[in-house]
Amino acid sequence: MNKAYQNMRGFWLDVKNLENRKGIMELGVDKISIAGVEMPIPDGQTVKYLLIATNSLGDSSLYFENNSKSGLGGMIGGHGNEKLQEIAAHMLAHASKLTGQMEKSAQLPAGEPGNITLFAVAKDQIFYKELPEAQARDPQNPFYPMFAYSQQLVGAFRTQTQENPGRC
Repeated sequence: MNKAYQNMRGFWLDVKNLENRKGIMELGVDKISIAGVEMPIPDGQTVKYLLIATNSLGDSSLYFENNSKSGLGGMIGGHGNEKLQEIAAHMLAHASKLTGQMEKSAQLPAGEPGNITLFAVAKDQIFYKELPEAQARDPQNPFYPMFAYSQQLVGAFRTQTQENPGRC
């Protein structure tokens, strides 16, 4: 992972970044405030990462490593975009119900290409589940709705970009 991506990833994986913001909620028995999905994507001989994350304030972001000068591309959204906020709320609520089926860690490990890592973040704990992409896309898998919401967020970001060029 390049430094720019690591910085944005670190920001989203730390609930302390939300502490001074009004309206933060903690969902589920494990009191999560952030949820998301990370995907490692092969790019020639290297692996690049893509992160989709949302928090209980209704903020969402999509970041990805690329070949630009900064090494990072992305989109932000949420406030003022009801569709994005609705999808994000569903993803976060579903993630809060899955923490008992996830691994616990102080850090989110980098996943393997071909796998998807779903995560939920509480104040002092990260919950995650890494699974093959085919399993994440299987409607019979309990993690499928969370993954599906992340894909709907990608679509909502695209729509936001088309409707408001320059806002992302």
